[in-house]
Amino acid sequence: MLLLIIAPDEVQVLILSERLHTVTAQFDRLRSIRFQDAVNRAMPRRKFQKVAKSRTVDVSESNQTKVLELREQDPVSAAVNVQEQLLDDETRALQVELSNLLDAVQETETKMVEMSALNHLMSTHVLQQAQQIEHLYEQAIEATKNVESGNKELSQTIQRNSSSRTFLLLFLFILTFSVLFLDWYN
Repeated sequence: MLLLIIAPDEVQVLILSERLHTVTAQFDRLRSIRFQDAVNRAMPRRKFQKVAKSRTVDVSESNQTKVLELREQDPVSAAVNVQEQLLDDETRALQVELSNLLDAVQETETKMVEMSALNHLMSTHVLQQAQQIEHLYEQAIEATKNVESGNKELSQTIQRNSSSRTFLLLFLFILTFSVLFLDWYN
């Protein structure tokens, strides 16, 4: 009767365990999709900034040709324009440097997101392995109990064999003496 009460509980535990496993697998799948989306969102920003860099290089080349044209026109206004051009070039250089720094920061951010996702995946797998190790430990304990029970049964069987052997020898000994006594009596 106790087995009938315990068995449904074990079935429920197995069902819940399987359900937990499927939910965990689905969670891992969704997390990897979310991670891939985050990486994909970070990648187009970098591509856009690289296109912007190439445009600034084209603009600086055209500005250099304008500076040469202005030097030929008016010396005073050309000096002011040259100063403005130098300031514009410095500004562009700073913009390029800052955009390079932004790229490096975004790349680091992407790597950190990847590391975080991998760390979470690894912790999930470690948890699963811990559960498997616990299950193996329980099975090892059960196997040890079974081996001990088998050893007890073997020792009992050996004792039964030795007692039955003794009984058989005693029976044959008595039977032999009975035949000898009957032979002597006749």
